[in-house]
Formats: sequence, structure tokens, C-alpha cells
Amino acid sequence: MSGLVELHLTPAVAGALESYGYAADDTGVRDQVPTAARGHNLVLAAPPSARYAAPVLAGMVSALAQSDSRGLVLVPAHGLAEWAAVLLPLADAAGLPALAAQAPGRATRALREGKLRLLLTTPDTALTLLERSALKTDQLGHVVLAWPEQYESDEPLAALMQDLPADAQRILIPTAPRAGHPLVERYARRALVCGPLSQPSGPDVPEAARVTTVSWSRRGQALASILEMLDPGSLSVWCLDRRSAAQARGALPVADGSVTVTTGDVPASDLVVAWDLPTPARLSQLQAAGDVVLLAPAHAAGYVAQTTLRQHALRPTGALEEARREAARRRLQIQVDLDRGELDGELLALAALFEREDPTRVAAALYRLWRASGALAPATGAATQPSSASSTPAVGRIWIGAGKKDSVTPADLVAALSRDVGMDASRIGKIDIREMFSLVEVPAAEAEEIARRLTGKTVRRREVTARLDRGGSGARPEGRSGGGKPVRRGGGPAGRR
Repeated sequence: MSGLVELHLTPAVAGALESYGYAADDTGVRDQVPTAARGHNLVLAAPPSARYAAPVLAGMVSALAQSDSRGLVLVPAHGLAEWAAVLLPLADAAGLPALAAQAPGRATRALREGKLRLLLTTPDTALTLLERSALKTDQLGHVVLAWPEQYESDEPLAALMQDLPADAQRILIPTAPRAGHPLVERYARRALVCGPLSQPSGPDVPEAARVTTVSWSRRGQALASILEMLDPGSLSVWCLDRRSAAQARGALPVADGSVTVTTGDVPASDLVVAWDLPTPARLSQLQAAGDVVLLAPAHAAGYVAQTTLRQHALRPTGALEEARREAARRRLQIQVDLDRGELDGELLALAALFEREDPTRVAAALYRLWRASGALAPATGAATQPSSASSTPAVGRIWIGAGKKDSVTPADLVAALSRDVGMDASRIGKIDIREMFSLVEVPAAEAEEIARRLTGKTVRRREVTARLDRGGSGARPEGRSGGGKPVRRGGGPAGRR
């Protein structure tokens, strides 16, 4: 621990970081901790997993503990629990009152009482706190922007950063590190770029990987399911640090001598499961040890696509059973309609097709059209009543992580959806291109599948992440002026270090 203290960490934070499994002679620790602990700007280039940020956060927490300022860590809503699991133990070790806030309620009271030193929240919640005068940007000495490409909107961030003190520390942790990242130029110019992805990777890219797409909080269930489904003779579970390894051990159903959980090089095994996202170099070592399965959250799909040439989906038993139940439900709906009879008119309309095509292929094409129309009955199995609106396909919306900052045009998005997803351009609806992202209307029944297939594809020479939009991106947050622009609160643009 003494070595970590010499890197400008407080003894308590140094002990916490050591409990994660880090030491002063680790390359990443030497590169990241001193810069963060001295309050300098920094960009962390790492796979999209909060675990990689532990050394940087430890440095920032130490700097905060030795000042009277406040710290703000902004993350997308889906990553709040993952980042809290890394940050809050470090803050607790430093004796800093800290809070992870999904909503502004408790944070408002804690900030107004002056008890809160470190806040982990989403940009939208932070903006609400700012508008309530609970959060004061002039009191912020340390700001971390984690995975900013996946924020629901760029407007809250602009409003929060415009009045930040010029000497406030800015730490940027992008989802997809790359040269010329627009947010680096805007908020962290001349910052030190460090981390496992800060240097170009070698020419060798793993040929393929099996991937289980699972949320961060459900990895334990996925690991147990994979172990039961594949039943390997020997299993190794690779984890990034000791705390992660403890979680993986707790997820295993029984103690088994054939199962190894490690944070270092993996021994030869029938199956290797990557509990955390590996770097390309680490993935190569894992694949040399055995057949690899990556546990990857949906937001990391772009990184996985960039790290491997091909990906093969592996669905855990629970997901497979759910897919089978859904298919059975659809078959039941079709059977009910067959039992009802009175299909003479429909058969007459299809008779010419049956003469030219295999009736099975005709049925498959009609099934696809039926699914795309949004006419499926609710999952409860309740019968649906005819409606005058039933002939109008439901419209969904997908969020795409590329916008005006990437010089994206509607034609680029239509081309990507047509070329890479196979969509008919006539089925693409309204396209709304914002500064940091774009929103595209597509058939609701296919929106999730379209987003999945588009993720990892290239738009304007950059790989994008796509997901189903739940409605938050298009709504104008409370407290904005007309036209969706952030309210200017006075003062010039934030200075840069």
C-alpha cells in the first residue's frame, strides 16, 4: 500500500484500491493515478466497463478528499448501478458523503443541507438539480463524464458544463475512444490520454467470439445458465479485479474443483467465460486457453464488434425458453384463426402465389408481414378486438449514437439501414438528427431487432451503437427555453485546462 500512497493517494483510498487487486507497479496505475490525484484533466481509453476506471476514480476521490470542493460523476441511466459499485466503496473509504441518484429527490435535500460531497447521477437529473439551485456548478472541483456518447441528450451536458470553473478537473471516459473525439476537444483539451486502449492495438484481431448479451446486473444468472447448458469438463472465469472475481464466485451454484476464477492469465480450459469485457490483448490470451464466451451488456455491442471479426450469439437457457414460449404463443394465435375457418377469400387471393411458390415460403413471408404490422396479440394471450386503427402499423423509434458532430445526414442513416440491416427504405419514417445522436422511426414490432443488427455497423466511417428509444430522448426536459436550447445562466464558456 505504501507504493500507492506515494502516487498521491490518501492511505484509506490506497487501501481500497489495493483491495481491488491493484498495485503501485501496475502500468495502468502508474499512468492514471498520479494525474487524477493531482487534479489534472484526463481521458481514459478503456473497454466500456466501469471496472477499468477504478484507478482513475481512486485518484479523483483522493484529490476531492483533500479539498473543500464537490465532485460530480455523470453516467447514462443504464450504467448507474455499475458505476456505483466501483465508485461508492472508494468514496466510503475516503470518508466522503456520496450518493448515487436516479432521481433528484434525495440528492436535492442532501445538497441543500451541504452534506453531499460526491454525486453520481445522470445528466438529466443533474440538470434538474441545477435548475432547483441545489447543485451549484461554481462549487464543483471535479467532474467525470462517463460514456457520454450514450447520454439520452446532449442538451443537459451543455447546460451543466457551460459555467463550470475553469480550474475544475475534467475526466472523460468515452464508450468508444478515438482520435479527435468531439467531447475531448470541447471539454478536456490537452488532457492526458491513458488506459489500456490508448495505444493502437496490434494487427491480430481474434477471428470470432461467442457472445451472451446480458445486462451488468444479470451476469450471475447468465454464468450459472451457461455452466448448466454447456456442461464443460473444466471452466475458467476471467475477471478484471478481485471484487469482480468475488461476485463471479458468488454467482456459481456450487463449489467445484473444475471451475477456476482468476484475474490473471487463464489456464487451459474446455470453456472460458469473460465475466468482464477484456481488452483485445487479453481476449487473445483467453482464446489461446480455450473456447471463449463473452458476457457483454448491450451498450458494449460496438466494442465487441470492433474487437472480434465475427460474433456468434449464445443465448442462456432462460432467454432460449422465453423465445420458445413466444413462438408457441404466436403459433396459438394462428391456430385460433385457422379453427375459426371462413378463409375462402384469403385462399382465393393467395392461389396464384401457391401455384408459383412453395406454400411454406408464402406462409413464412406472410408471417413476417404479420409481425411487422404490429398485429400480434398482447403477451397475456387475451383476444384482441378489431379496431379501425389495426390496419396502421405501430411506429417505434431507435436511438443511434451518431449525429451532427459526426457529419451524419439522413441519407447516411437510410443507406446504413438499407445496406446493413436489409430494410426497405419506404419503411423508414421520420429521421431526427441531433448533435450527439439520431432518432429514426421504424416499424415498432421490428425496432429492437433493427437496433441490434445496426449496432456495430459503420455510419460515416465510425461504428455506431443503436438501441430502442423509450421516449426520453425526444422529450424536452423541464426548465428549457423554447426550441429545446439549454437556458443560458450567464458567464462565458467554461475554460479548459
